[in-house]
Amino acid sequence: MADASIEFKGSSFTLSVLHLKTSKLADIRSDLANKVAQAPDFFYLVPIVVSIEKLEGSVDYQAIKSLIEEFNFTFVGFTGLIAKEQRTLIRELGFSFVNTAKNQSLDKAPLAEKPEITKTETIADIPDRGLFSDKIHRGQIRSGQQVYAKDQNLVVIGSVSAGAEVIADGNIHVYGSLRGRAIAGATGHHHAQIYCQNLEAELVSINGNYWLSESMEQHWGSPVYIHLTDSELTSSKLI
Repeated sequence: MADASIEFKGSSFTLSVLHLKTSKLADIRSDLANKVAQAPDFFYLVPIVVSIEKLEGSVDYQAIKSLIEEFNFTFVGFTGLIAKEQRTLIRELGFSFVNTAKNQSLDKAPLAEKPEITKTETIADIPDRGLFSDKIHRGQIRSGQQVYAKDQNLVVIGSVSAGAEVIADGNIHVYGSLRGRAIAGATGHHHAQIYCQNLEAELVSINGNYWLSESMEQHWGSPVYIHLTDSELTSSKLI
């Protein structure tokens, strides 16, 4: 018998989760517009899962999906710790609902043993990869330029200008100012880190978890390294 032309396999992917705190579409639209304006290239066609666990009352699922797509995200589905009946309704309406381990354990656990709810930025962790070799870039990376270290760490001996982008499947080291966008662990390296001598970035991201400039105030203008603790970005000042 000839081999089949298709094959199903289990896998893990890193997806961004948009946590909604209100069902008011005008408020969601305003906040999305502000976020996307800070880094439009980063968010363009990014797959998004929408968490609705904080919403109360009726939810207009179609309107939320349309709003997400209005800002050029790729809508994947809904998620969140919600009642089984609500998940069933979402699927009956033709939308995907992404289960997490917490969704499944909540269904099985007795009421007194429900797991603690915590916020995460991703819904799946990709297994860590091995060590990387280094790609070295000497000189300034100017606005509009992009440097990608595929299957490597990226070492920049110079600065990254505003509007520039550096991407690595491993770590990123900037021996100068980081003013543009830095994306480390681009293909799923959970332990990737970002180092720089002066943090003034528009955006930093590790394994799909990201900060915009407003989240970097604690070490703004300082030499820092950024890493993941569980699924949250953390910054520490370099000694």
